[in-house]
Amino acid sequence: MTIIHLLTSGVPMDGIIPNPPAAPPPGAVGPVTSIISYVKWGVLAVIFIAGFVGAGALAGGRIVGNHGASKVGVSMLVGAAAAMVVYVAIYAFLTGFGGT
Repeated sequence: MTIIHLLTSGVPMDGIIPNPPAAPPPGAVGPVTSIISYVKWGVLAVIFIAGFVGAGALAGGRIVGNHGASKVGVSMLVGAAAAMVVYVAIYAFLTGFGGT
């Protein structure tokens, strides 16, 4: 039987088409893990730097009376807080699918 015939006839295809589990290529686990950990560390550093710069711009804008800098500081703080929530949520989302 061909695949097209099986698809059009309504016959259940359990066991006909194999579904092997995902497996990494040999020797790829170490370098990929290192790259992912470096990227995660860099993203976390950028989030914290944006938060501190935003707090500085907010405080400096309020002290000097520059409302433009103050608005930018507020938006940077809100953006850093949102990025932190997304950062934590993505990790929880990704690890929630694979675990046994």
